Formats: sequence, C-alpha cells, structure tokens
Amino acid sequence: MRLLALDTSTPRGSVALLEGRDVIAELRLLSLETHSARLLDSVEYLLRMSGWQLSDLRLVAAGIGPGSFTGIRIGVATALGLAQVMAIPFAGISCLDAVAHQVTGVDGPIGVVMDAQRSQVYFAEYAQERGRIRKVAGPVLRNPTDLGRQLRNNRLYLVGDGALRYAGELKACKSFRPKMIMTDLFLASTIGKLALDRKRTWRSGEFLQANPLYIRPPDALKPKVSSR
Repeated sequence: MRLLALDTSTPRGSVALLEGRDVIAELRLLSLETHSARLLDSVEYLLRMSGWQLSDLRLVAAGIGPGSFTGIRIGVATALGLAQVMAIPFAGISCLDAVAHQVTGVDGPIGVVMDAQRSQVYFAEYAQERGRIRKVAGPVLRNPTDLGRQLRNNRLYLVGDGALRYAGELKACKSFRPKMIMTDLFLASTIGKLALDRKRTWRSGEFLQANPLYIRPPDALKPKVSSR
C-alpha cells in the first residue's frame, strides 16, 4: 500500500511517502512560520521525485495534535481534502502516540512531554507490554514545575521537546529516572506506520471529518474577563 503521511502540528513540519512500512521519501522543515504555504508544494515535490502520482495513494494520514491550533487545522484539513478528492481513507494519529512509538530499547514506562508554549507542556504516559506501547494516562496540559513534582521519584523515561526544554523543572537527566532520552521529533513517517497498524480507525466515504486533539482551547473560545 502506498500512503502519504504529514504532520504540521509543531514547528517541525514533515511529509512522508511510504510503501507499506518502508519510507520511500520524506521532507522535513523546522520553521516558526505557518506550514500552509509549503505543504501542498512539499507533497507535489515528493510525489514527483518518487515517480508517484496522487492516484497511486491508498491512504492519507495526518498528525491530529496536540500542538499549534493553526498548524493542526492546516495539516488535518489538507489531508482530509486530499482523501476526499482521491476517494481514499483518512487516518488521524495523535502526535503524542507517534513520539512514544519513537522510543526503543527501554525497560520501563514512557512519559511524553511536548512543549505547549506559554510555559506549559502536554503530557501523556505510556506502558510497554509484550513489545507494544499502550497509553495509560493523559493527554493533559500541565505546568512543568507541577508536573515535575508529580513525577518525582517516578521511574519514567521522558521524551519530547518539552522534556528537553524543561529538564530542570522536571528533574530529568540522562543518568537516573525520570530519565530523559532523545528521539526523532519529525513525525510524518511514524504517523504513517501507526496508521497502517490502526486500520479500524480509518475513515472513508463522503464528508470526511476528523477529531483534532487540541487539548488547549483556541483563544477565540476562551471566556473573556469583564473589565467592569
């Protein structure tokens, strides 16, 4: 099966083409600007360089967050539009799940800590059972210092850009637990592989929809404090 996977939920935007679980091509861009202007051009470029056509695709997968509200919306809307036009299934994958599945070779639970900006982080905990990774808590939006108190003396392996940025608040280091480990945070290819493993979550048919994982409500929906 040939599939397109993309993620624009964070400044680490990525697009990947996979044939089965083999990554045929991948494009990565670290940018604080919106990915909207480059996303479709990136898809077109990868298809052209791989010798593929849009009609070759049998699945489109996208990261559904958490992350930037605008970034998530751009990625999900683009993926849904392509799937709708091509009449192929769409799969939405949590970016926290994708980060957790980047972790290999550890012998304990995994805590994914992603930078949510505004001095906050997104957190979810995962267990490993018989070689499989399963979410057991979260996702939640937390203050790094409060999360650090919660995780004190916890035997977690911490991963994610939030774990790196707030290592001091989380009391994380590279020698004892909670122990910080490094992984690849460009997620498109992992999102594609997880989509293949989760066929029951695929959506197809007319009027495709997705359920983005925003966690933090958009600013436009937050109640305004009266000045009276």
